[in-house]
Amino acid sequence: MNDNFPNLARCISIVDRLMKMYYDHGLADFEIGWGQQFYAEYVYDHPGVSAQEMVKYIRVDKATLTKTIKKLIEIGYVTSVSDETDRRVKHLYLTAKGEPAVKKIKEIHRDFYDTMCSGLSAEDILLTEQVMEQMMENINQKVWHRMEE
Repeated sequence: MNDNFPNLARCISIVDRLMKMYYDHGLADFEIGWGQQFYAEYVYDHPGVSAQEMVKYIRVDKATLTKTIKKLIEIGYVTSVSDETDRRVKHLYLTAKGEPAVKKIKEIHRDFYDTMCSGLSAEDILLTEQVMEQMMENINQKVWHRMEE
């Protein structure tokens, strides 16, 4: 094992926890938190998206996706419309009630990103994003195949 791993893992864990706290606090006036914000924003950015498409992008199991979408529908942020040609496929749309929440999510994104990247050069930010993407892909290849089994 690489001796640097414990520090990298600790940093990732701390950033993850701080992001959750930041988003939960910022979304306190809405009926969602960290766990639902990705889904609501994705539906907003991709009107008519299907659950199958979201599974691939968000990289979450179908049960978690179903549970989260069900909550967003129950609170009135998302509506589900059956496909006209294949009734098994449901298309998701953000409702007018969900729009203020997504606007707040996007504001929180900007604020968090600006805070997190304060004092870093554009080159360092780009390199960090590229490295994190590759790390995510490396882990995804190992873990996702196990989830599919």
